[in-house]
Amino acid sequence: MSTSPPASPAAGHTGFLARAFDRTAWPPHHVRLLSAAVMAAFAVALWCQGGIWRAAAALVAVDALAGLLPWRMPRTLRTGIAYWGENAIALAVPISFIAVAAGTGASWLTQGTDWWWYLVALALAAVLLLAGGMNFRLLFSGDLAFLMGPSTPLQARTRATTGTLAPFGEESLYRSVAVTASGPAGIAVSLLGAAAFIARHHVGDSKWRKAPRVLAVELLAALSLLALVALSGSIYPALLAHLVNNAPSVLLELQRSQKESHG
Repeated sequence: MSTSPPASPAAGHTGFLARAFDRTAWPPHHVRLLSAAVMAAFAVALWCQGGIWRAAAALVAVDALAGLLPWRMPRTLRTGIAYWGENAIALAVPISFIAVAAGTGASWLTQGTDWWWYLVALALAAVLLLAGGMNFRLLFSGDLAFLMGPSTPLQARTRATTGTLAPFGEESLYRSVAVTASGPAGIAVSLLGAAAFIARHHVGDSKWRKAPRVLAVELLAALSLLALVALSGSIYPALLAHLVNNAPSVLLELQRSQKESHG
């Protein structure tokens, strides 16, 4: 039987911080700083709108700061709660705006639209999926999960959860302003929201996102989803398109989690 004293809570906390963060990631490189600056510009524009948008501005600012934290990379070095931490924050911050909107009776939260806009949303999702270039034959056969390489079940399930839930918060926080926007100022704020939506995916350290095709698809998604919200007058067709676009990636991560847990 060990005679070592039990680890103190402080030691456990330090261990978590060591697993989650790496101080050498600071200062962030220029892409991360530029991304945070774009998000900050959107936050300022939202703040100037007044009302509930000031809560949105604060959440966008927190979202940017959370992304700038010195998260340990690569993410495979993190396990357990240290891996969940980054994803939990990334989900909780934008999704909390839904609670704010519900509590204040924001009109955009209950604003629907004509049924055919949802068909447009499905068509848009198909375009985005084709632009993304995923091999669906390999996806549905399960071979793509094998070719993607190793991933722990925890990490794969975490990514599947994030891919499923993130669209709710992102559409609410980054595109709902387009429902009520009007005039040149409103259009400018909405376009800043599209830019901030792209920036949100780069404020963290995701080097694979620098590929030209990935950047092009992100730009296409940001502008087309914004247009869908502005033209339909509702966030829900864009939410549907966003969920459908994420669905293959969610399936891929679920397949990877099963293969790794049984392999």
